[in-house]
Amino acid sequence: MSRKKTIDQAMLFKETEKLIMESGYSGFHFKALSARLGVARSTIYNYYTKKEELVTDYMVHLLEKAVAQMDNVDKKEEPVKELIRLWSKYANMHQMLQIMPYIDKKASPMVEENTKKMFDLFIKMKTKIEETLKDGQMKGIIREDIHMKTIVGLVMSTVQIPVHHDTLDEWVNEVYQLLMSGLKK
Repeated sequence: MSRKKTIDQAMLFKETEKLIMESGYSGFHFKALSARLGVARSTIYNYYTKKEELVTDYMVHLLEKAVAQMDNVDKKEEPVKELIRLWSKYANMHQMLQIMPYIDKKASPMVEENTKKMFDLFIKMKTKIEETLKDGQMKGIIREDIHMKTIVGLVMSTVQIPVHHDTLDEWVNEVYQLLMSGLKK
């Protein structure tokens, strides 16, 4: 079987995420990635010289997509519920971000730049969540007696809740109900 000569970024990012989720950061290397993609390692090196560059570039891409989609949350009937739905689409983001301590942030200028972009995007994400929640407070649907950073953290942590439902909508509805009503009977 002949090997593919080129790869597109979407395919590269998809397989990068899969390999990291399956093998962890320490098990992620271009040899394994090239085998999954059916290309020679040199093909990947045409795009990235180090695995840190590829991984951080992918994480910037993922965060940019999430932040861009957050712009539409406030236009929905139930913005907080829409935040939870959006988080469910990016469930792997939390696990991907957990590898950051293992990445040599000075591996190359590209890695340094991507790390800065990721930090800036993460701040944007938190700010957008906070704005949505403050709007909910102004509308009287979100409590004002709990510190905003606590509420933001709670919303952001919903991505870690396992899905034990037949559909994602059931999970979103249940998490939303729990978040808005609490554990009180």
